[in-house]
Amino acid sequence: MRTNRLIFVFVLGLLLMAAATNAQTPQKIVDHGPDGEKRTFVVLGDGYSAAEQSKFASDVDALLIKGVFGHDFYKDNFAAFNVYRIDLISPDSGVSTPTFAKNTALKVIYNGAWNRCWLEESKTTDALITKAAAKVPKYDYVLILANETRYGGCRRGSRLYVTSGSGWNVVAHEYGHAIAGLYDEYSVKGAGPYNQDPVNVNNCSTVSDRNSVVWHELIDTNTTVPSDNLHNIDANNTVGEFTGCNYNETKIYRPVRTCRMNSVNQYFCPVCLGLMHDVLAPFLTSAASPPPGDVSGQSAEALGEGKFMNIVVRISRNQEPSILKATEITGRLVSSQQAAPPYFFTFNKDAATNYADFVPEDPYLVRGFADPEHPEQGEKFLQADSTTIIVNVPRTDIASATHDLSMRLYKVGPVAIGQYKSPRSSDLALVDRLIHSQGVTKELDLSKAALGSAIQAVGPKKN
Repeated sequence: MRTNRLIFVFVLGLLLMAAATNAQTPQKIVDHGPDGEKRTFVVLGDGYSAAEQSKFASDVDALLIKGVFGHDFYKDNFAAFNVYRIDLISPDSGVSTPTFAKNTALKVIYNGAWNRCWLEESKTTDALITKAAAKVPKYDYVLILANETRYGGCRRGSRLYVTSGSGWNVVAHEYGHAIAGLYDEYSVKGAGPYNQDPVNVNNCSTVSDRNSVVWHELIDTNTTVPSDNLHNIDANNTVGEFTGCNYNETKIYRPVRTCRMNSVNQYFCPVCLGLMHDVLAPFLTSAASPPPGDVSGQSAEALGEGKFMNIVVRISRNQEPSILKATEITGRLVSSQQAAPPYFFTFNKDAATNYADFVPEDPYLVRGFADPEHPEQGEKFLQADSTTIIVNVPRTDIASATHDLSMRLYKVGPVAIGQYKSPRSSDLALVDRLIHSQGVTKELDLSKAALGSAIQAVGPKKN
């Protein structure tokens, strides 16, 4: 009897070990083609025990697949995305709080406070996420779903933390920022007039002129500007200039009366739809990004074939950047334009810019969900000292990345943003003009030797 019991325990242990191993294998739950030709999500769960893996799958389905991708813009452009789900098993169910620690896969902490961005990282969270997501060779966004019924979400760089108790619509709003760098279109009571540098990009403008505002082509000739006194209009689709945007109450305008960037329960307005579609259009057609130089007479398919690198980099205001992941991938890499990028990376070879990768929003910005019980506060903004960013480098293999390339990060000021509203990463002449423009500053410069050493230190992989 004792022998049988020991055999049973041994077999059960093997089954549990096998289940844990299989659970951490990425499952491609949305497959619209090769990952290099799509914007690719990795979804990780924290606080889901072995017995709750079906709940995690259901939560991902409800929040992302049927939620975000089941509605308006994301539904219409679903073919631009791939999604991987990685079923991480946590010893404990639910996530930690500031007063009660739990043993979970990613060590996420739910504080439940708007002014603390709802969800925090522990000291090991960053490394645990990097390790888990690295199982997917190429990805662009990481969504961390915390097993917590209460509301809250926080985005840090390329990572969005959200509770299982939050609605899909606020996630859809948040990826408007992450994909196209859209501004929030609402005002915060008491914020007063906009008094910073003039802005006339994306979906906010200080220009009160129907012919000069950045979205002027979408304003009907019969629509008065400013447009606050218009009546009997389609509040979501009638484009004009409505007072209040980017949290300020006056002296700045938004395109429509209401939009998903103004109220998460609404649809995206025509201006936001156009900006997001411009970013994602190449991922719908799978048009490969052309290399620099003369490309006449060559097909996009031929130009895009080869190898590319997916690199995850930790940047810091006060320290040298560190490479967290570097994977060489065989296949095509698609890139696109980015309206008014506030930051961009360049990869340089022989002192010349070889490629640029635009960042749609300030990478150091920490953005917390608005509190539905106090919407007048808007989203919570914090500034981080370090952040994690994902960059994709075309026509590059491990040998080139470790021996030939250097990397730089530039910050684009408002004046330069106004001059270059929709640059393409493949337009190197424009990128070079942007680098030398007034208001553009170099934030970091990783030499060829330093970049090579950093990549080699993480053990670059081929896929």
